Amino acid sequence: MATRATIAYAQGDGSFQATYLHFDGYPEHAGVILNQRFTSIETVMALVAGGELRCLTSCTGGPEYLTRARPPKHVCDHRSLMEFARNCDANYLYIFQDGQWHCHKM
Repeated sequence: MATRATIAYAQGDGSFQATYLHFDGYPEHAGVILNQRFTSIETVMALVAGGELRCLTSCTGGPEYLTRARPPKHVCDHRSLMEFARNCDANYLYIFQDGQWHCHKM
């Protein structure tokens, strides 16, 4: 069974860019990797820009994108981001905002 997640970052206008993570989205895996390897807005933007993720690999922390990954989704506000995460059937929502990660259990 997959532990799905949504990974997003806040933009200056209050909107978000978001993508889907299929496997190992729980905080003890994805949360640790995000906090260790994706610590600047530039690295987070690059991660999300690749589109839908199969997983974040445990050996390198790098992304493994889905073969036919859809591009990231632009959502206009926090409510729309929560709706996107629910539609992805996410168990967790990770938001990079103000230079740090915030994890929400769905």
